[in-house]
Amino acid sequence: MAQDTVDLSFLARLGQKTNDELKMLKKDVGEIRSLYLQSYDYMKRVERRSGELRDDLEITIKMELGGGIAHLQTGLKSGLRRIEDKLDELSQRLSARKEKS
Repeated sequence: MAQDTVDLSFLARLGQKTNDELKMLKKDVGEIRSLYLQSYDYMKRVERRSGELRDDLEITIKMELGGGIAHLQTGLKSGLRRIEDKLDELSQRLSARKEKS
């Protein structure tokens, strides 16, 4: 059997090629890592901002509802006060008529 001989320059080229590919892979892994960390930071910011927006929206809704309810309550109180005044007036008229009779 004839043995195939391996040239040392071939092995050197093969080793250099392997080293070049490893450098490229390390660079790619570094880029992937930095992109992952950047994505993670963005995700955390979005979560924090959505929480702030939720709180802002809750406060806004409470203020709007509270203002509307306060206005409604004021309107109801003034309406009831007018009704009570009319009832008092009618009651006084009835009392005056009873006293005349």
